[in-house]
Amino acid sequence: MDHNEARVRAVLDGLRGVLDGADPHGAVQSADARAIIAGAWDALYDVLADSTSSGASVELLTALHRLSGLDHALVAAGHADQREISHRLGDVLAQLEAAPCSVDDLVRLAPQLIADLGFDRAIISHIADGMWVSQAVFIADDPQWAQAINLVGQEQPQPLVPGLFETEVVRRRQAVVVTNVQHESRVHRPIADASRSTSYVAAPILSGSRVVGLLHADRYLQGRDIDVIDREVLSAFSHGLRLALSRATVAEQLQSASDALKSAAADADTALAGVHEVSLDISADHPEQLTGRPAPAVSTSLHDVLTRRELEVLKLVAEGRTNAGVAATLVISEGTVKQHVKHILRKLRVGNRAEAVSRLYQSADR
Repeated sequence: MDHNEARVRAVLDGLRGVLDGADPHGAVQSADARAIIAGAWDALYDVLADSTSSGASVELLTALHRLSGLDHALVAAGHADQREISHRLGDVLAQLEAAPCSVDDLVRLAPQLIADLGFDRAIISHIADGMWVSQAVFIADDPQWAQAINLVGQEQPQPLVPGLFETEVVRRRQAVVVTNVQHESRVHRPIADASRSTSYVAAPILSGSRVVGLLHADRYLQGRDIDVIDREVLSAFSHGLRLALSRATVAEQLQSASDALKSAAADADTALAGVHEVSLDISADHPEQLTGRPAPAVSTSLHDVLTRRELEVLKLVAEGRTNAGVAATLVISEGTVKQHVKHILRKLRVGNRAEAVSRLYQSADR
């Protein structure tokens, strides 16, 4: 058997490895099939180019026929997969666009929508002060397992140290596929142990040019590894989530501004209503002038004065958080936090953050 005939035999052996029987549409499942076909086309071209080849004609024609059929089957299968992926992604992004304009609601919804993309499990986390902290985990048929994984991520936050895969995601602002998870040292080991994941994709959540959170997803229950297509799908979802979060943040800022304007208008109405009322009883307005002691603070619910978001901000300030710390916890910008604090001081009629915190401790909302 000459050299060209040997190459034809090798082509046929390769085709049998990726094709089931004589049907070219029978078994197109291996990711390596495309590489085998590319090599087969090259080998067959070389044989055809050699005019001295004689004994391999019949088998060469058979190989060409089978190779052409398999090539078309792979292309058709790839197009079908792409159409399915595009359809799913379009549906999920539409749901994201129709979601409530609330950052909290979007954070809770995101892992569920990632599962709708075809992943088995999903995690959304936030980045605060160089730490990666889990916020929500979704596993469709096992909420207890999801809760256990989330608890691990919250009780054992992962520092973004050099070498960690997620550190690279934050640094490069690009998604990454991680394989061989159970034997990798560059992963969040407690979460890897709790989830038993073998491979996953991680994508950044951006606010401007800054990474404020992470998305993770895998196909553990399907028993298959994550691939580059999964990476692109999760990246596309991350971009959609970024837009939705920006929209929600703007909506919350507008609502806060609206509440502030309404409060200011109510204060003005009250002041105007009593502009002609006069009292000579100084104890009514300045009891400290008679007793030498400050007037006791009125213990009322701050819910009557502050919005829900403003109360959240005030409680975090009371815990000693900086503006940056509050922003990271609530997944909003530092500028938005400053606006909330400004509104809180004005509504409570206090001069600084310490006085505002004192009002919180005196109220029924602490």
